[in-house]
Amino acid sequence: MEHTMDAHALAEAVFGRRLSPLERGELDRFWRTDFSTHRLVLDDDADRSLAATAIAFGTPVLHGSGPGYALTCHPDREVVRAVRLGLGRPESWVPAVTTTRSALRSVVDTELLDPAALDERLARGPVALTLPAAPDVPAHLTTRVDGVASLEVVVPGTRCPSAGLVAAALDRAGTSLLATTRPYATCATTGRRGPVLDRVADVQRTFGRMRPGAVVLAHRSEWRARRRHAPLHGGA
Repeated sequence: MEHTMDAHALAEAVFGRRLSPLERGELDRFWRTDFSTHRLVLDDDADRSLAATAIAFGTPVLHGSGPGYALTCHPDREVVRAVRLGLGRPESWVPAVTTTRSALRSVVDTELLDPAALDERLARGPVALTLPAAPDVPAHLTTRVDGVASLEVVVPGTRCPSAGLVAAALDRAGTSLLATTRPYATCATTGRRGPVLDRVADVQRTFGRMRPGAVVLAHRSEWRARRRHAPLHGGA
């Protein structure tokens, strides 16, 4: 049976060293909160900054994204494995990745993209693309499409506050991409995928106490988020 690391071990795997007392104290801020009942607010700058720090420390964040929700985490192999176990996904599962519009060229081959058409789509909401991966993208984040290592990459919509979260988390983690997935439950016996959870109450009820833990960063108004953004189709 697979077992995941605890939060401190995951952070040390991300940093490649032992945590300082100050860093352990920073990480413990996330675990003193029960995110099955408490939530941060995506539209709040301070809350968004705190969530970006959580991602950099290896703690996944369930956050508003376009009209719905996503789970985003550090791309480190052990963090992705911990998220897979926490969500109940099968061993073969590979997450999508997310990055900013400006960093997209460092993650995938964008030669076939029309920049103007992409920007037009991003103005309406998040965009999911499947493209050949850049050579330095870790293998555990790629799938083979026609024999080519490829990524499903999600770029946040330009008007969504999640774009600021992703940019801040990339900067603090010192990476060009993050792992991401849509929040849906998986049946433990059949492995069947359940419906995507697009309301924070359902997200908290299902994943608020996942181990090794997750921060919840909610839309201030889900009604406004659904009116403002087009839905994202696809998603790992």
